[in-house]
Amino acid sequence: MTAATEDVVALLKADYRRVEEMFSTLDALDDSKLVDYFCHVREELVRHETAEELVVYPAFRRNVPGGDFVADACIAEQSEAEETLARFERHGDEPVVLRAGLLQLRRDVRAHAQHEEEEVFPALEAHIKVRDLQELAKRYAKALESAPAHTHPHAPETPPGNVVLAPIEAVRDRIRDAMKSSA
Repeated sequence: MTAATEDVVALLKADYRRVEEMFSTLDALDDSKLVDYFCHVREELVRHETAEELVVYPAFRRNVPGGDFVADACIAEQSEAEETLARFERHGDEPVVLRAGLLQLRRDVRAHAQHEEEEVFPALEAHIKVRDLQELAKRYAKALESAPAHTHPHAPETPPGNVVLAPIEAVRDRIRDAMKSSA
């Protein structure tokens, strides 16, 4: 199935399965591979968070009674994870520190995923029509493609600020990564 035939809940669940697979390798990972592993985890999580903030939570707010409260709680959970990512992006070269941060991040992401699977996904499915969930899947997939790859913990997390800044941050991240790889 593709984003054209799947609904957004199926895409989100697939994201969580992919992240869980990544986290399942952490315990056995050699210290020399931690920085590359962190970069991969960071990119996956930041793209996911950004796409949710751009597509999923606004739809949740519009369509689900009490959606503002739940969306705010989810965004707060993601903000904590982004703060952790940002801290280790700046200061996480030491393997012991980086591993501890990744273990904490794994716990936080698992708790966030459980929260969404138990509360957010059922509410989306109950209050949004199937064809609209499929349209959200298309928008979510596009948002993933154009989302930033690095943390921007001080950037806006809700419209209109995130809608305007996310693409700019993504371009800046790609330029920064290209400059690092050519150096």
